[in-house]
Amino acid sequence: MLSYFRSLEKGLDAAYSVAGKARAKGLDPELFVEVRRTSDMAERVEYLLEIEGIAEDIRELAQQMGREELSIEIAKRIAKRSKGHLDRALEKAVRAGLAILTEGILVAPIEGIAKAAVGKNADGSSYASVFFAGPIRSAGGTGQAMSVLLADVVRRELGIGKYIPTNEEIERWKEEIPLYKQCQHLQYIPSNREIEMIVSGCPVCVDGEGTEDAEVAGYRNLPRVQDNRVRGGACLIIAEGLSQKAAKIQAHVKRLGIDGWSFIDDLLSLKRGSAEKWSGIKPQDKYLHDLIAGRPVLSYPSRKGGFRLRYGKSRTNGLAGLAVHPSLMKLLNGAIAIGTQIKIERPGKAGVVTPCDTIEPPIVLTERGDLVEADEYMRAGGPTDGARVVDLGEILIPIGEFLENNHPLVPAAYSIERYGAELCAKGFAPDGPLDAMGFDESLSVSRKYGVPLHPMYNLFWHDVRADDMAALSDFILANGRLSEGRLVLPRDEGMKKILVSLGALHRIDGDSVSLDRYALSLIHCLGLKAEGGKISRAVEMPPGVTDSMKLVNALAGMRVMPRGKTRIGARMARPEKASERKMKPPVHVLFPIAGSGGPQRLVNESAKRGRPVRAEVENRYCRKCYLHTFSHSCAQCGAHTESLRRMMDDTLQVNAIFDAARKRVGADPAVKVKGVKGLSSRNKSVEPLEKGMVRARHGVFIYKDGTSRFDLTDAPLTHFKPREIGITAAKARELGYALDICGRPLTSDDQMLELRPQDLIISKAGGEYLVRTTQFVDDLLSSFYKLEPYYEMSEPSELIGTLLLGLSPHTSVGVLCRLIGYTDAAVCYAHPYYHAAKRRNCDGDEDCVMLLMDALLNFSKAYLPEKRGGHMDAPLILSPRIDPLEIDKEALNIDAYSSIPLEVYEASDRLESAKSVEKCIDNAKRRVGSLLQYEGFGFTHDTTDISAGETVSAYKTLDDMEEMTEMQMRLAERIDAVDENDVANRVVSQHLLPDMIGNMGAFATQSFRCTACGAKYRRIPLTGKCKCGKDVIMTVHKGNIMKYLSLCKRLAGKYRLSPYTLQRLELIEGAVRMSFSEEDAPSLSRYCAEPPAEPEPDEGHEEEPEELAQGDE
Repeated sequence: MLSYFRSLEKGLDAAYSVAGKARAKGLDPELFVEVRRTSDMAERVEYLLEIEGIAEDIRELAQQMGREELSIEIAKRIAKRSKGHLDRALEKAVRAGLAILTEGILVAPIEGIAKAAVGKNADGSSYASVFFAGPIRSAGGTGQAMSVLLADVVRRELGIGKYIPTNEEIERWKEEIPLYKQCQHLQYIPSNREIEMIVSGCPVCVDGEGTEDAEVAGYRNLPRVQDNRVRGGACLIIAEGLSQKAAKIQAHVKRLGIDGWSFIDDLLSLKRGSAEKWSGIKPQDKYLHDLIAGRPVLSYPSRKGGFRLRYGKSRTNGLAGLAVHPSLMKLLNGAIAIGTQIKIERPGKAGVVTPCDTIEPPIVLTERGDLVEADEYMRAGGPTDGARVVDLGEILIPIGEFLENNHPLVPAAYSIERYGAELCAKGFAPDGPLDAMGFDESLSVSRKYGVPLHPMYNLFWHDVRADDMAALSDFILANGRLSEGRLVLPRDEGMKKILVSLGALHRIDGDSVSLDRYALSLIHCLGLKAEGGKISRAVEMPPGVTDSMKLVNALAGMRVMPRGKTRIGARMARPEKASERKMKPPVHVLFPIAGSGGPQRLVNESAKRGRPVRAEVENRYCRKCYLHTFSHSCAQCGAHTESLRRMMDDTLQVNAIFDAARKRVGADPAVKVKGVKGLSSRNKSVEPLEKGMVRARHGVFIYKDGTSRFDLTDAPLTHFKPREIGITAAKARELGYALDICGRPLTSDDQMLELRPQDLIISKAGGEYLVRTTQFVDDLLSSFYKLEPYYEMSEPSELIGTLLLGLSPHTSVGVLCRLIGYTDAAVCYAHPYYHAAKRRNCDGDEDCVMLLMDALLNFSKAYLPEKRGGHMDAPLILSPRIDPLEIDKEALNIDAYSSIPLEVYEASDRLESAKSVEKCIDNAKRRVGSLLQYEGFGFTHDTTDISAGETVSAYKTLDDMEEMTEMQMRLAERIDAVDENDVANRVVSQHLLPDMIGNMGAFATQSFRCTACGAKYRRIPLTGKCKCGKDVIMTVHKGNIMKYLSLCKRLAGKYRLSPYTLQRLELIEGAVRMSFSEEDAPSLSRYCAEPPAEPEPDEGHEEEPEELAQGDE
């Protein structure tokens, strides 16, 4: 592993060397590479906070204490050393402590904490106040709460008193937090009593900047509160921090011996008193609360036919990743694909879909009446639309997910792994694979060793009633016959329904029903026996038994385990993503042209007009020529100019600048180069126009910081085969993969290899975009910097082995990584350590990759927006090596076992805590600090191909919302575990109606826009024309209101909506009728009385709101 890290660092050194030479030419804001290379968390914290010497203290103390203790001790040291104002000392100390808690990766310490101050209470005593801003969200609930605890420790160190709130301040919070929920997402809303306990008991004043337009109605203009607007960051601290994470704070307070936090004990007592006593696993429908149109429901909570929980670690699950059978993706017409986010009932909130074909597939009922497994049905070319989905199959979830989410273990499917563990415990060693064992052999093994019925012959006995079992037993006894190992029954609709509920696969042959795999099992478990083809009663039906599982155990004379006792509800959430990052509108260069470039902001157009452009640009100075300029190099002597750290109003001769830049890089004047209207960075630093011309030539766009990026959905991967990722065994050996997981030399493309922690497999589309980016970088080096090309690549295959930088949106640290292959799926497959190093998991998160050289050459802090949060999603720091001790702790719960101990299954039957079995399982936490912290990870379930299944979800291929909603409703009708009427009601009431109401409000209060220059007006000018003489049009059209009305009516006509939803729809219809003509709004009664006609096409459309490009003002 050391040689692997050395090879990465060697490539990094080479890239820094070339980038340093290019930067030294003085054509960029700084003469050095601005992506700071750091070695560990201590150095990241020091650089991020600019506190000199703190890294050594962190390294010293990190050997002696845990992360929380370390953060508090460092905060104390900084407070002691700080001289001058208490405000500044308090702020620096709290920022440092939070930076340690977030591993020096997040921008929460610098962006999420706006400032700290010392105020006065009514009695004249002092108190500490911390002002939080929106980016504090990235720290997570625990980090948010710990920042308040840190502030309390520091204020004591500085001799600052306790905060004493007024009644008005407490009451304001009771209004402000629910108001914030209306504006932004809140995971948890505390009750008024909880809010009162927190605000009155907290020894530190939680304050913040106004982040929302909404203002409080009561308790305004309070003396100690600076803003009437909602303070988003402070609301997060109280709701998701102190309230939601009270238990964790209590644990830290007790362990660290901090007094003054007894209000947390009272808060937890209040919560425990108001919560119902937990008494088993109950259906949870929270994942359905925000259901929207076009995103299908896969299963209702804990419903028969839903996903069956199976414990296990595949190559592609863990860190919130979930594995399903790939045939399910095809069966549902691509409603879900690899990388699609699904929200789930338990154990967590969401996860991305990945494939695993060694778990049980879905069960479908075909149009001709056959009950078959989905993979067999799909191989036979069966039409997906005609098949009814009786059972969704298994969903594979590791034990680590239950540990991470602090969820009790629940009874999982009785799997072949558990069967093997039970046999092993009894001392039985099978001669061959367990899945090749016949029924008669398995029966004798069960009788001899006292183990349950083999899972291959188990049925969903828990899904049928005892009287139905008795009826089926009598029916088979009277009418069944055994022929060549098949059970043949006359066709009877009542009995067939029971067979479907049991999951007893069968085929229709004329007037007969034929069972193969489950023939002998069904006969035996119903108390029957077969001799010479004839069926007779073996065990009499016990009287008075109403529990189906007790009945089947009595009839079978052996243990029969529930085949799928725990069902998990799920719905599609966010589609997968693999696309280049673009600003809106797309930009090639951060060069300001005001409105002279037309709607597309073309620099070519601005130059063609020949008029000077007035713009705010950076004031730079050449010390040789004594000239002020915006350019990074002096036009007269070519020397690097010095920034005066301020901006100036300047007149840009765009045509002259454009011609000079074009000649320098040999650009074609016909290639469209897109700039920005204005700049939003602090000093209005202008990017060289030449860079934009070279980007445009290669079809590459940039983000706010000057880098070009490709966004991908995060997906976990621990093992791969060279064939799966499009490389040969020889190429894999070149990359350092010499041995497979069994220690054998790598010679075949199908040998299994363990993925290195900083290696990536990305989508093929990403490879194509990165090739264009390499061509841009090479062109830039040769034409602009006058250096040799670095990459010289023309095909995605040539990119294999190239170093990239991975970055997540809420962080400021890029993680060094290496591209080793491609997948058809729209995901970035990578080691869980890599995702955790970016402070991400795989619950649907999207992150970007960028070429290492592109970031080193083109990134500059001078381009970053000045607004709050401007330093987020920027590679300020580069982390060259992943240290498991410094990554997000969620990754430490990653499962590393190759088999699950029997004790875990038994604990799940008893609904025990996942922590009770933590010592029984092998995970990353047990390996950290050892030789096996990076390698030797195992898995329990293999899959044929990590790209098996659908690679693009239907949601991304359909054109409009009506098509998406029709797809959603068709699936609701086909899947047994879904209530289509409730889906329709939720879609209309939770999405379509609120959208229509919002659009009506927007229509009534809309602004107007000029078709030529883009100028906006609150009201139409009296002349009806813009100042430039062109027409002024609406920005919200009639079609925005009408577009969902016909869809709502069709849903109301076809499905049973609640009376309340129908009444709301009628009210909105009336409002639409008042606003528009009768022809535009057909009545709801007509839709409900007769089949709805196709809606008229929208007469208008809502123009996408223009988002400001980087720097636009």
